[in-house]
Amino acid sequence: MNASPTGPQGGTGTGRRHLLHPANQYRHDHRTLGQRLADSVTGVFGSWRFIVVQTVIVIAWIGANIAAVALRWDPYPFILLNLLFSTQAAYAAPLILLSQNRQADTDRVKAEHDYRINQLALQYLIAWHRDSHGADCKCVQQSEPVVQAMLATLARQL
Repeated sequence: MNASPTGPQGGTGTGRRHLLHPANQYRHDHRTLGQRLADSVTGVFGSWRFIVVQTVIVIAWIGANIAAVALRWDPYPFILLNLLFSTQAAYAAPLILLSQNRQADTDRVKAEHDYRINQLALQYLIAWHRDSHGADCKCVQQSEPVVQAMLATLARQL
């Protein structure tokens, strides 16, 4: 079984649903037709297969125009080829931006979910500390200056 994600959302096939982050599963399952199309197009444009196929087509196009002097439908500087690239870019760019915006939104949901999980883990750690050290333990309060210094260092680095 191939466990690597294929699309910008961590996989587009139904067999890969389990790879999505739980916080994004609902969002992935309820995408609109336009969102699915943007994700699919972005998945194709961002692949090595697309780059290789497009490179082969361009080389064949230029080679055919140079070799077939009598049939030169797009002579140097290959205006028709440039027009095709411009058209491709005009359609690809908005779809890629749509997919990137959706990915940023998905990442934001995942970060919020991870933050809530971290808060829950901290609450469990505090409860575990109280259970093991007793309710009158002062070690958390005594370590507060060290923790504040660490937080200040992290804030400066960000």
